[in-house]
Amino acid sequence: MESHGNYKIELVRNVVHIYPSGGFNEQGVQQLNEEIVKIAPLKIAWALLAHPQDSAGLTPEAVDEIVKFFNYISTLNCVAVGIEVSSTWQGILEKSIVGNVNIPVYINNDLSSFEHLIMQKLDRAK
Repeated sequence: MESHGNYKIELVRNVVHIYPSGGFNEQGVQQLNEEIVKIAPLKIAWALLAHPQDSAGLTPEAVDEIVKFFNYISTLNCVAVGIEVSSTWQGILEKSIVGNVNIPVYINNDLSSFEHLIMQKLDRAK
């Protein structure tokens, strides 16, 4: 199947920031995940922050792929994940992700509500 979903990705210090937009299927998530692993500073503690646009969407298979990926990156020195989403997506993602992954995942529409928690995790991991 063809990959669906668009994104921008950047590394700021030891935090990978992703900016997904559009609808993502499983293949689109896999492609983004490959790019995350390529850019992440795997030899030191790092974190992932997702800033999806309101237009971003996920198929059920894409959500399953995200859960698998979060468990995988927990073995690659990723110490936390933050997802900045609207309240509509927050409940859906919390049900699917929180409790099913090996690292802390913070989901909220207000980045400032969890950004300091992620920075604390990074500081403790040094």
